[in-house]
This record gives sequence, C-alpha cells and structure tokens, in this order.
Amino acid sequence: MQVMNRGPRHNLHQEKAQLSNWPQTARRVLSYVGFARGKLAIVFGLTVFTTAATIVGNRINGIVVDQFLKASKLPLLELICLVLGGMYLLAAVFTYFQNSVTVKVAQQAAADIRRDIFANLQQLPMRYFDTHDNGDIMSRLTNDVDNINTAMMQTFVQLFTGIIAVIGMGAAMLVLSPLLTLIALAASGLTYLFTRAAAKVTQKAFVTQQEALGALNTQIEESVSGKQVVQLFDHEAETMATFDETNARYTHAAFIAQSVSSFIGPVNNGTNNLAYLAITAAGAVSILSGSQTITVGIIFTFLIYLRNFTGPINNVLDLINTLQLSLASAERVFEVVDEVPEKDLPNAKHVTTTTGRVEFDHVDFAYDPGRPILHDVSLVAAPGQMIALVGATGAGKTTIMNLLTNLYPLESGHVLLDGRDVTTLRRADLRHLITVVQQEPFMFQLSIKENIRLGRADASDEAVVLAAKQAHADGFIRQLKDGYDTVLAENAQNISQGQRQLLSIARAFIAAAPVLVLDEATASIDSNTEADVQRAMVGLMKGKTSFVIAHRLSTIRHADEILVIDGGRVVERGSHEALLKRGGAYAALYNSQFDQA
Repeated sequence: MQVMNRGPRHNLHQEKAQLSNWPQTARRVLSYVGFARGKLAIVFGLTVFTTAATIVGNRINGIVVDQFLKASKLPLLELICLVLGGMYLLAAVFTYFQNSVTVKVAQQAAADIRRDIFANLQQLPMRYFDTHDNGDIMSRLTNDVDNINTAMMQTFVQLFTGIIAVIGMGAAMLVLSPLLTLIALAASGLTYLFTRAAAKVTQKAFVTQQEALGALNTQIEESVSGKQVVQLFDHEAETMATFDETNARYTHAAFIAQSVSSFIGPVNNGTNNLAYLAITAAGAVSILSGSQTITVGIIFTFLIYLRNFTGPINNVLDLINTLQLSLASAERVFEVVDEVPEKDLPNAKHVTTTTGRVEFDHVDFAYDPGRPILHDVSLVAAPGQMIALVGATGAGKTTIMNLLTNLYPLESGHVLLDGRDVTTLRRADLRHLITVVQQEPFMFQLSIKENIRLGRADASDEAVVLAAKQAHADGFIRQLKDGYDTVLAENAQNISQGQRQLLSIARAFIAAAPVLVLDEATASIDSNTEADVQRAMVGLMKGKTSFVIAHRLSTIRHADEILVIDGGRVVERGSHEALLKRGGAYAALYNSQFDQA
C-alpha cells in the first residue's frame, strides 16, 4: 500500500525578511494608545511645565553669570538659588508622574495588542498552524509583544518631552542668538541625514533578527518537548549541534542589527561635540571682537539650551535600534492579527440536534495545492451505524474525519450531516454535535476534573465522576493524592500516556454528542483495560453514529461497514465477514495481524 504524508507541516511558512511599511506600522501601534488621550494630555501639560522651568531656570543662570562677573550680589544669589531649586524639584516630581503615566499606558497598550493576537489565534483555521512553526508563533506572542512594550515605554517619554523641548529650546536659542542657532541647526541637520540613511540599513537587519529568534524558539520548544526521545536515542550531540547552528545564526543576525544601529549614537555624539566647539569658538570670537550681542552668560545659557535641544533628539536616535526592533516585531505581530480567521458563512444555519446521518459525496482534498491527499471519497453512515476506517499509516483516515468537523476546506465534493453541507452550518454547533477522541490526547495544566469537563462546560461534579467511571479512569484518579482535583503538569507528565487516553475518553462520555469519532482511541491502553473500555464504548456508541479509526482490526469486527483506505482512496468496503471472504486488502491486513497467533 502507498504510504502518504500524514499532514501539511512538511512545507512550513517562511516569512519575508523585509519591513514593508514602517510608517503604517508605527501609526497602527500608536492607535493602541487612543484610549489614554486624557492621560496623555496630562503628560503633555506636565512636560510643558518642566520644559518651561528648564528654559527659565537656565536663562536666569546665564543672567546670574553676567551679573556676577560685574559685581558680587550674594543675597540675591541666595534667593535665586532657592527659587531655582524649588522649580527644579517640582520639575523632577512632574517628570516622575509623566514617566509613571506613560509606563502604565504602554503596558495597557501592549496588553491590548497581546489580547488581539491571542484572540485571532483562537479563530484561525488549522491550515495556519499546520504551516507555521509553534515556536515562531509563540515568539510573536511573547518576545515581539515585549519588544513593542519596551519601545513604547522608552520612546513615549522621549517623544513627548523631545517634541516640546525641541520647540521650546529652539525658540529660546533663536531669541538668544540667531548666529549660534544657525550653527546648531546645521549640526542637527547632519545628524538627521546620517540617521535616516542608517535606518534604511537597520530595518532589514532587525526583521532578520526576529525571524532568527523565532527559529531559535522553535528549536528550543522541540528539544524540550522531545527531551525523552532525545535521550532514549542518544541524540544529545546531534541536537546540540543543531542548536549551535541555529543559535549561531541568531547571534550573527543580532550582531549585525545591533552593531549597525549602535554606530548611530557615537556619530551623533561626535557631531554634537563639534557643534559645542563651534558655538564656543564663535561666541569667544564675538566677545573678543567687542560685540555686545553675545556675552559669557549667553554662551553659557545657549550651551545648556543646546544640550536640552539635542538631548531629546539624541535619546531617540540612541533608541533607534529599539525602535527598529519594535517595528519589526510589530509587523510580525500584525501579520498574525491580520490573518483571516475561520468564519461561518453569512447565512450559516444554527443547529442543535442531528439524527447522525453522515455522507461524504465524491470528496477530494489536499493540504497543499497540487499534493492531493484524498481522491473521490464517498461513504454513507446511517444514524446509529458504526463505520470503521482501516489502512496503512498516512493513508488519509484521520484527514477524512478532520473534514467531517470542517477543520479544512474541500477542493471538491460535499460532506453532509442530515443532508446539509457541513460548511453551511455554524462551526460551534457542528463541533458540539461531533466528539473526537484523538490518538494523541492533549491535556491542559488544569485539574483532572476540569480536563474532563472540557467535554461539557456545565457538567456537574457527579457527571464528571460518572464519565470517569464509564471510561474506567475513576480507579487511577482516586489513587492520586488530590484525586479529581489533581492538577496535571505540562504535557500531563505526571500521569501515563494510557491514563491521558482514559481521560480523553471520559471527555467523550461527558460530551454525549450524537456523532462520535474514535481515532485509535485505545492505542495507548493495556490489553486488560482495553477490554473494559471496549465494552464501555459499546454503551457509549449505542444510538450514535460512530466512526472508528483502528489499526487493531479485532476491535472493529462488529462494525456495520468497514472502509479500507489506501492512497487516499476507498479501495474496499463491506462487513468484516464479507471483506474476509473477498480475500482482498482487508483480508491481507487482518491475516497479517492474526496469522502468527
């Protein structure tokens, strides 16, 4: 028989290493602070006060310098120092409050972004998760959102104070000396041109860095999750070698991004120092030539103004790497937020009950275009019937059941429930009518009680215990220290694989859906327990339409119809006895399991 790929993850999505539209991305990030307009207005007012206090205080300092070069006025100096000290203290208090407010606003904005990406992840179709690494998805939700949060906390204050300081200090400088202001503006212009050119280089570097970080997170997640496999197969050295390669790739990308961006700060500081030198020299020449327009006090004040003028600009430029990194992160985050979620049709029907009649009508399906998985699959399950699907691993059995729950769109054909195409039904209703017991059940870090209750959220504690008893899980649960209140560890590592499967079966009991899918439901259960569970499942499946995917053919001998799947096609169908008499593919599978016995 042909063995086919079991899923689409062989062709994972690769992100493009470019920052496509950073102005739009920046505006979108800032839109998340729209809720805090009042708070930001207060910050704006506090910033105006601190800037004004700085301007007035520094001008008074210049006047004092000029006056005390002429005559000693100690009492007046004491008063001025006292007033200036009070102003500076009040400005410091206001600065603390504006920082506190902006940090709170940034944290709330980051929380909103994180909620939006997580909310959309809950609605995305399975195809998205099949084609994206889990580590990269988690990196977007954690690292990338944290980068945005850090940038907002650092740059909000800088932007608010910077804009006001640049305007205020620039006006004060112009009033003091147009000549010195012209020199200062020329230096600032050179700084701006250099930074703009450097930013074009760093944008791509930071996007590449974040992609490499996503790959590194994927490597770490796989290594931790598969730790036991790594040790059992003595694969530590190979795993370490792969990690070293991925780690080196990320380190190189981070070095390129950081080294290029870190060059901006020293260049700008050098330009500012040259500006200070030029202003001092020009002022000294003016004073020595006997000009009365520039004094020592004016030069003193102007240099302080210039420091406060270039300081905010330099602070933002020094944060260019943080800004570039955050924009790259924001674009990666918004890519997920903008992914089209799984949506019901506008006229999707609301259904609460079903007779359980299921029909596949000439269904074709491919995870990726041009790589078909199912070919012309047709079947009919009458209400209450048990349909078994058998075949080699990767033949397409689980894929057929995924289409029943409308997890993937069809290429052609129809999947019908009570004669209605499942794509025309509300997904939430459809998935309440169909319960799936997976071959590899997933348990959350919740109590055993809550994990079983996932099958029906409003189930009582008594119903949970009854479902566990029906699934033959009650015995091992009561042996645990906290019984049904036992909180499962990550990946439910504090219970065995077979016990996880029993809990998954208990979920199916408590859900009591009219249509039941058992995907190798007893594969991880010992023979004695399997016999008990099989008997319990007879009661569970009574009156329900049941689909059983099985490799142990002894468990499906009483199925109403058995479908043999090979290469995505139904190659045989019929009862157990009829298929054995035919002597075809099913008989070969059956005899291969029981001839030796």
